[in-house]
Amino acid sequence: MTKPREWPNYAKEIRDRTAEEAVRGMRAIKPLLDGKELTELDRLRRVAIATDSFHTILRLLESVGAQTRP
Repeated sequence: MTKPREWPNYAKEIRDRTAEEAVRGMRAIKPLLDGKELTELDRLRRVAIATDSFHTILRLLESVGAQTRP
């Protein structure tokens, strides 16, 4: 079995992945905030991407010990 990585390295990886997800969610939702003309389907897709990003961020933070309410 492979030895687990040291905590600081693992936390850095999670931090970086969380930041990437935040950028993904922001890019998806920004056109909605800027008032751009979008189809209803595109609006729904963008909200779904942002929601998925928030969910991923939450799970990543929980994996390194963040306490969340159920």
